[in-house]
Amino acid sequence: MTASTGHSPVRRRVVLAVCCCLAAAILGIAFIVVPNFRTGEAPLRHVVATVPDSGQVSLHLILGMPPADAGLAHYVEHLAWLNSVANPGKGNARHSNAWTGEISVGYWLDGEPQDLDEMLETLSNIFAPIDLPRKFAEEERNIIQREYERSIAGNIDARADEAMNEFLYRNNQIATSLIGTPNAIMAFEYDDARALHAATHRPGNTTLVAIGDVTERQVLRALRKLKLPEPRDDVAKIGLPQFELAAPTETVLHFPSPDATRRMIWRRVIELETPVQFDLLEAQTALLRDILDTSLPGGLAGPLRFDAFVARNLDIGVWPIDENNVEMRLTAIPDSDVTFSELRSEFEDTLNEIAVKGLPHTTFSRILDRFDGFWPDWDDKDETANWMADYAFDRISLLREPLPKSELKLLAGELSLETTNDLLRRLSGEGRTAVALIGLEDLVE
Repeated sequence: MTASTGHSPVRRRVVLAVCCCLAAAILGIAFIVVPNFRTGEAPLRHVVATVPDSGQVSLHLILGMPPADAGLAHYVEHLAWLNSVANPGKGNARHSNAWTGEISVGYWLDGEPQDLDEMLETLSNIFAPIDLPRKFAEEERNIIQREYERSIAGNIDARADEAMNEFLYRNNQIATSLIGTPNAIMAFEYDDARALHAATHRPGNTTLVAIGDVTERQVLRALRKLKLPEPRDDVAKIGLPQFELAAPTETVLHFPSPDATRRMIWRRVIELETPVQFDLLEAQTALLRDILDTSLPGGLAGPLRFDAFVARNLDIGVWPIDENNVEMRLTAIPDSDVTFSELRSEFEDTLNEIAVKGLPHTTFSRILDRFDGFWPDWDDKDETANWMADYAFDRISLLREPLPKSELKLLAGELSLETTNDLLRRLSGEGRTAVALIGLEDLVE
């Protein structure tokens, strides 16, 4: 089982790691997928991506999750999976796993096409009330504790990100730790987990994503055979939570460790003046990231690495949180004789200088020409199908509706130097900023 933020061909941020994986996710395998997936309303909302002649089927049930105590949704995911898919008395688990994201949880099961009915029936057991022995359920907290030790306690970058998330996303659902603290994990109450499960794990709050050698008609036929729980008035589909950026300010967090490579993580969240459609904004931010990552005029690599020699390594990311808010992240290793304060000052001064001047048209044009890889080659059916399958899975995991291919193909024409420069100016200006200094804070003679 996993706690993470999900997957995307252009995904932004990964938070936590694997807990109890039985097999690798089928989405990593290359296959042919019919790019025009369909959705249905009854008896269960579903998205189907057909994989002709693949000989495999992967089923995913994805549910929205409301705000909850840190780590509690992850505990619920563990118990629900053990209670249903992994329970030998309730079906063969085959290759299966589960994951917890910031706003959703997912359960998947894969097998052969002829076993579709049995697989779907097994996976639908996540709707059944959790009925595990209390002692067994409480012992599962030890499994999560070991996951914490491996993913957080033993990972200084993860600890830094947990602290930065809490500050940057304050008062929003995504600020909450997916796994919790050691004390919080051991304080999880079985009854609280069962209550959260009952309030969320219902067909009306679920989308089935079926990928593989299966058709829409076959999935619908299998769904109609299921005996799903009756609808409940108090359980509705949980939608995308609204993000409200807290007041612009900054914090500097110190994580001194003589064993860690000295590095600075700089993150800033800004609010846009006007909202931008999410898929378009994701493309705009990815394009800006590619420009800033180059040594071309307007990029950061040239000034910081090859001109001023303040950084030995740079890793840059820019992504949308929603239609109104964008985050930028820089991870940089200072050169041997450069302090953290010098590195940060040089970086922010350079970013501001580029924003004031604006990106050169020649640099924008060159990077835009290379940006074709952000989307698939729309004339290549196999490449398009694979990309669309990943895209659909990502959007459902984010509780968003995937756009049809016809609309996605139009987005490239909306990228411009003007909108890219405007985004850059916003990111270099006022925002909520967190800086983590990892390793020795001062230079040692």
